[in-house]
Amino acid sequence: MDLQLDRAGETAPSDGATRLVPQLVESALAGRATLLLLVGRNGDDVHSVIDSLVRPTAVARGVRDLTEVTGLAWESELEFGILDRLGLDRSDTTKSLGKAAANGPVVFVVCEAQDADATSLRALSSAIHRLHETPVLVVLAGTVADPTQEDDELLSELRRAHRRTTCVIEALDANGVREIASSLGVTLDEGVARRLCRHTDGSPAALSELLSHFDPIAWKAPDTQIPPTHSALARTKADLAAAGPDVTALVEACAAIGRWVTIEEAGAIAELADPLPVLDDALIRGLLRVRRASLRLLVGFPSRMARAAAYESMGVARQRFLHQRAASIMTDEGLALRQEAFAAGGPNAEVAARLDAYAQKCAAEGVWDTAGVAWLASSRLSTDPADQDRRLIACVDAKVSAGNLYDALALIPELERTMVSAQRDGVLGYHQLLLGHRDEADMLLRRAWQGALDEDNAETAAVVAHRLALHSLVDWDPAGLVQWCERASVDDPDSVPGLEARTMYGLGLAGQGRTEESLQVYADVTGAIRTGAQGQRALMGQGWLHLALDRVPLAAHELEMASPTSTWRGSTRVSLWANAWLAHSRLALGDLRAAQFAVDRAIPMLDETGQNIILPLVHWAGAHVAALRGDFALAEQHAAAAASVRTDYQGMQVAASMARAVVAMARSDYPAVLRAFEQLLARDLHPGIDEPGFWAWQDTYAIALVATGEHAAADAFLRPHEERAEARQHRSTLARLGGVRGRLHFTEGNAARGREAFESALGQISDLPLPLLRATLHFQYGQALRRVGKRRDAEGELYRARRGFAAMGATGNVDRCDRELKAGSRTRDADSLTDLTPQEQAVVDLVIQGMTNREVAATLFISVKTVQYHLTRVYSRLGVRSRSELAALRLGT
Repeated sequence: MDLQLDRAGETAPSDGATRLVPQLVESALAGRATLLLLVGRNGDDVHSVIDSLVRPTAVARGVRDLTEVTGLAWESELEFGILDRLGLDRSDTTKSLGKAAANGPVVFVVCEAQDADATSLRALSSAIHRLHETPVLVVLAGTVADPTQEDDELLSELRRAHRRTTCVIEALDANGVREIASSLGVTLDEGVARRLCRHTDGSPAALSELLSHFDPIAWKAPDTQIPPTHSALARTKADLAAAGPDVTALVEACAAIGRWVTIEEAGAIAELADPLPVLDDALIRGLLRVRRASLRLLVGFPSRMARAAAYESMGVARQRFLHQRAASIMTDEGLALRQEAFAAGGPNAEVAARLDAYAQKCAAEGVWDTAGVAWLASSRLSTDPADQDRRLIACVDAKVSAGNLYDALALIPELERTMVSAQRDGVLGYHQLLLGHRDEADMLLRRAWQGALDEDNAETAAVVAHRLALHSLVDWDPAGLVQWCERASVDDPDSVPGLEARTMYGLGLAGQGRTEESLQVYADVTGAIRTGAQGQRALMGQGWLHLALDRVPLAAHELEMASPTSTWRGSTRVSLWANAWLAHSRLALGDLRAAQFAVDRAIPMLDETGQNIILPLVHWAGAHVAALRGDFALAEQHAAAAASVRTDYQGMQVAASMARAVVAMARSDYPAVLRAFEQLLARDLHPGIDEPGFWAWQDTYAIALVATGEHAAADAFLRPHEERAEARQHRSTLARLGGVRGRLHFTEGNAARGREAFESALGQISDLPLPLLRATLHFQYGQALRRVGKRRDAEGELYRARRGFAAMGATGNVDRCDRELKAGSRTRDADSLTDLTPQEQAVVDLVIQGMTNREVAATLFISVKTVQYHLTRVYSRLGVRSRSELAALRLGT
């Protein structure tokens, strides 16, 4: 469960909340008197937090024992009953607590605080507010129906009085699971933590109970079953004993199947003539749940823990009987084979071969996740060591192809014990690729390629060539992408690697400027492959191409269609690419809400699968949306996340650099924009990175060069990009670069050529649906005009920009427009209590926000000397001598 900090309506992020309780305990026992209020739905979870987080931290701080009492409902009206049981003086609780802490830090715990008497809890709260620098911690742990609502009168009072030290206990995420486990002295890897999070529904109590009775090292492999807690097993056995044989039979049948299944199949496996009345009884008892899928009624369990307990409650013989019966009844080939595997109970060459054949069929359709599960079962049941290794390698390959990197990582120790081969190196290299480790991936994949040639294994060579094509795509090396796509499909274009290579081939051609060929390739491939995972790949690639070619509405439509994994039975990797580029296309269309939705849809998939390679691209879009809205705290979080991946892949380095740059640009911090590109420009870039339309970073960098006075460098940087854009007749790139050229002309004093450049830039996109770029160009044009004193013309451009930004909800940029309009206003501000000119007021507003003179100059697009001039006049006129005095004066007004 996630411990959320109730802080004036805000909550702590889930990945840091489990650190909060130990931090508050540490702070209290170091000498800052604290009342820690823990509120949750489940008393066991609340107590588990005390046992796993409060108590160990207190002991580490030298507290020998916690004084603990429990609120009793029948004593809730007994005034000062809790204080008496804690041994504290009811007449002066403050003094009594201070005396208790005289010889060192102390901790008092009240469990079931919702049943405690109000007078005691109010006295404890008042005392904590008076003690200040005293090493006292009071923990009040309460259970309420809905901890997100302040509906319990007494606990609500306490929450309002102690907002900054109130923790609402909700479901733990994987990070929270690892924190709780660590507090119990158990180290969990990421994959096991995620499986435990799902298995326990994030319950600290269930997690603590499991870790106290079992060694989690046994659950490392993704096909191992995590057992139920002893208490869950005992409850289930008691519930089944009370329910009767028919309900027990239905529950056991569902437990054997292990997933949602039609009631008809569950009833047949349970040997029930009429399963519906039995199902009703099970539902009333809370043993099963139902849901509807189209016209089918599906039955399953309330939780994974409940299913594990039901499965464990029957003996091994009953389990095998039900698996055998399910295998003969279930109509889905994959589910029936899964039941055969469970029923086998050990190595079985025949079942292993059928699973292998089924996995190959799924792989041919691109349904990698299902293929991986089948291959893993096939490997476990193999009697021949060579078959076992081959199928394990195929399993990990399929897991990586599906984007399930945590499962793949858990199996890699087993994989590394197999014999070295081209196939094995290809899988390991593919895994490193999706983690973002360029150099490791390059070494392993090239070794695999050479190994496949040495082995004269054309099938493996095609697979490795496809991986090297993807490697080139992420590194944005179009020449390499084209080369490896052609090699992957040279022998059999209709093989799995051949088909997947064809879905990327057009991007490589377009990255070399071969646009017409690229469009024809995608027309052919999307026409030939309309369904399944390969169809998803083809549509995603075509959407990305159309985005690069300024066909943005069409791109958004195609990327939206390619984004859901379930519709295509496809790959989360492809869904992530689709969502990432969908967010950027929605941004280009000025639809910030839809862009944010795509980002929000992608982030949980990134978290669930561990595919770091796509993370910078997603968070670049998130940073851009937040910066446009003026939410700089969120924008910085996205930018930090984008930069958090250790990757040398060129495409992802551009994305990480742009995430930082768009935030700095929104703040007019042009030196920071230049710093954002330092790592990218420190390496030799593949020439394809500058192909117009694909990675639009060049104008951002060039603007920062102009704004920081690097005019010659800006001119030299712009020229080859302008020439390439002109040769390609790429209109949005011509517009972006034209805006920068216009700023440069204005800065150099050539207003006529500056106007011409901006008008040409706006003309390039006059009939294109690119509202964000259009508003940005109007803003830049207005800035430049204001700098050369063309205030009336500047106002017109700035108002056009403001209307555009306002229409898309870019409130941060609306504020930037307002500052520019204020700085260029030709009338004095009558509402000001000082007699400052509009530009002086604009300078003062930014100075009191903490900006340096250089930052103010960059923001207002004026020189540093002009800022100094205005400040000198303002200081003299107002009789102040420093920035702090100026801020104090403004606050006073």
